[in-house]
This record gives sequence, structure tokens and C-alpha cells, in this order.
Amino acid sequence: MPRYFIDFQDGALWLKDEEGQEYPDLQAARDAAIAALPDIGREAPPNDGKRDFVAYVRGEDGTELCTVRLNLDAECHPERQGSAERCA
Repeated sequence: MPRYFIDFQDGALWLKDEEGQEYPDLQAARDAAIAALPDIGREAPPNDGKRDFVAYVRGEDGTELCTVRLNLDAECHPERQGSAERCA
């Protein structure tokens, strides 16, 4: 079975997969990257409520084969509640 490496980027933070994992094919590796992103996204967002997460699937030779993105954009609308309360 081929070995794939899944690297993650969270803003300026990079997590490089040095070991990799065997998957039956590229789609299975891509699906593993998709499944991992929501777990990473559970961490508290920055004050502006925006975060971009990216997973890069690389082949054994280091070639980037897939890019998977998850974007978080949280906005509060206190004016809709008739309140002056704001999201931080």
C-alpha cells in the first residue's frame, strides 16, 4: 500500500507529518485529511472569529497531491437582539 503524509496548517502554525501512513489510495488519504480538520477546528478561534485550516496530502516522493481547506468565519449580530453587547 502507498504511504501518504498529511501536513496541517493553522494560520502561521505548521504541523509536518514526518512518518506518514499507508492508505489504499489517494482518495482514502484525502478522506483522512477531511476527517481530521473538524477536530483541529474545535479549538477556540482568535478574537476576530476567523480561522483557516489547511491539510496537504503528500505522496512518498514529497509531491503535494491534495489540498483540503476548512474556513471558520464566526460573526455576532447584536443589533438583531436589540443589545449593545458585542462579540470579542
